Amino acid sequence: MSNFTSHATNQSKYTRRYHPRHPLAQYAVNQIDTLELRSQAIIKAMGYPLKHTIPACDRLRHVLSNKYLGLDGSYMDKYFTADEFLAKLFNILEIPYQPFVEDIAQIKHDLAHCPNSLPEYSLRADVNFTFTAGANWMSRDGASRLAQVQLPEGFAKLSERERASIVKKGIREHYQYYEGNLPYDGIIQGYRLTVEHNNEVVNRIAYGLPKSSSV
Repeated sequence: MSNFTSHATNQSKYTRRYHPRHPLAQYAVNQIDTLELRSQAIIKAMGYPLKHTIPACDRLRHVLSNKYLGLDGSYMDKYFTADEFLAKLFNILEIPYQPFVEDIAQIKHDLAHCPNSLPEYSLRADVNFTFTAGANWMSRDGASRLAQVQLPEGFAKLSERERASIVKKGIREHYQYYEGNLPYDGIIQGYRLTVEHNNEVVNRIAYGLPKSSSV
């Protein structure tokens, strides 16, 4: 990466939670240390609501510790796409974004030509089943399968906005089809999108029911 010289620093109280794996992330961490910014202050300046502080701090830590800067879609929320998050973060850290456009484009190119790096997504309803004594394993397994919401092939390669739209549509159609109830008193209480990368769960996003504002 030719736009800057990355150098390791002794991590201070402002940066000890970050473990940069990309030169651009290291540059951002160095800047956080220079400006003496705590993660909560960064998140607040980015415009996240107070109630979302903890998950937003988790996203910040993930992005600065992810070798793809989160551009692989391994962390999502409803406030910023991966590109928007980086642009906003750079602005807060007083880092000019334009000089690094080519570097970010290179990350996306590498992702596009390395399919094994793509995360895996699964969407399912949060349900507390009430199984009777007569419900065998086949019945239990069948009921559990009904809680799964099918995502289209190539979902991981879509943009964050496209994925968010598909998730909301899938939740709405699933809830309407089952009228909010699965077998064995399986009342649907919400939905959850799980993101796995390299066989490790990296993110879980909770959604409310279609009638709520979160969907």
